[in-house]
Amino acid sequence: MRIERLQVSNHERWGKLVKTWATGTNYLEDDNTYPLPETVEEFKEQLAKAQVFATVPDRFKHIKFVAQEQDTITVKLPPKVMIEDSEALLNQPGSTYPLPPFYKRLFNGIDPVIPEEDKFKVHAERIGDYTLSLCA
Repeated sequence: MRIERLQVSNHERWGKLVKTWATGTNYLEDDNTYPLPETVEEFKEQLAKAQVFATVPDRFKHIKFVAQEQDTITVKLPPKVMIEDSEALLNQPGSTYPLPPFYKRLFNGIDPVIPEEDKFKVHAERIGDYTLSLCA
């Protein structure tokens, strides 16, 4: 059975909310305040207030923020079970590598297609990028 993932509909608003938390400057350009949420419920409330339009599965019980430093390598390890779940999906006949919808805009309105033989390569590349990238 697939593990339900946190799904974001408005990636731009999500990115602006993350930038707001990281800097203390309201990138959402609204009249709301966005202190770091301390509970999953506060997190959901801020997602709604920021119009991120996200679905947060009930399995999430805690939230943790990791503020990275410029002079420190931070490696964020994904849970083993999540990697195994993704690999099981990618092993299914006819499966495609899932990319966020905004990639279509980056590819001139065309949904990017990851060739069958590259699915696991891209999976490894995206995990590697995610674990080290400061995303700034």
